[in-house]
Amino acid sequence: MTNTKKFSLTMEARDHECDIQGVVNNAHYQHYFEHARHRFLLNHKIDFAELAKQGINLMVSKIEIEYKASLKAHDQFQITVEPEKVTRLKVCFLQKIYNTQTQELMAIAKTTVVTVGKDNKPLRNSPLEGLF
Repeated sequence: MTNTKKFSLTMEARDHECDIQGVVNNAHYQHYFEHARHRFLLNHKIDFAELAKQGINLMVSKIEIEYKASLKAHDQFQITVEPEKVTRLKVCFLQKIYNTQTQELMAIAKTTVVTVGKDNKPLRNSPLEGLF
């Protein structure tokens, strides 16, 4: 089941994120995707940090990133976030990064998240259920 509400966040690539080739290092894309997921959750009244204080953790169990093109320093880009319910225990966040000037698709991520409790076992009553 896909949530029809898409979320997007605009960011800018910073010069210190670039490698010797002059493009944003691939590891930074994971940070971009993570930041957008957290903002998406806050937008849906799910506070990642507050949950962690309660012993409820949204743990990444799998992430796939497909790089299509390279961002460069000071490129502005938009990250979209769309959750998809995989199972009762898993949610996949489908995310895309677009260069806002060219509208070019830069990267696609599929991040699977499982909600776990203090005992590190999956919780059946995930706060992510409210997204669907």
